[in-house]
Amino acid sequence: MGTLPARAVATLAVLAAFTCAPAAAFHLTDVQGQRHTLERHKGKWIVLNVWATWCAPCIKEMPELEALSHARGDLVVLGLAADGDNLPRIQRYAQVLHVTYPIIAGNPATLAEFKVKAYPTTLLFNAAGTLVLTKLGQVTRAELESRLPPVPAR
Repeated sequence: MGTLPARAVATLAVLAAFTCAPAAAFHLTDVQGQRHTLERHKGKWIVLNVWATWCAPCIKEMPELEALSHARGDLVVLGLAADGDNLPRIQRYAQVLHVTYPIIAGNPATLAEFKVKAYPTTLLFNAAGTLVLTKLGQVTRAELESRLPPVPAR
């Protein structure tokens, strides 16, 4: 067999950088005043979904994230609202969509910390706190579940 073309090698390098990277410790406070850190949720997988009230794909994926948050005890879903300067609007959207997972009102510094370039963006951290997936665009429950360990049999 021959060697991989340079373009394929470059693509694989980019994918590796986006799919498995140690996470910087984050400190987020949700709209209810609860703090969320990698340390607090140690041992659980974390889905950090960056969304905006004006983003149709963001709104469309929220019911699937809500269902996932109730289906898995080994998982924490956090919603980071890009338009965090409009707290009443964020809370209204969460209420209308029946979102019960924690919502964080984002700001430019928080969005920069997570290198958000598009909406929605979903980051998945494994139970050890390692970033294992960065998904730009709408994510499905099935996509996330394919990255999670199987649910233990009862």
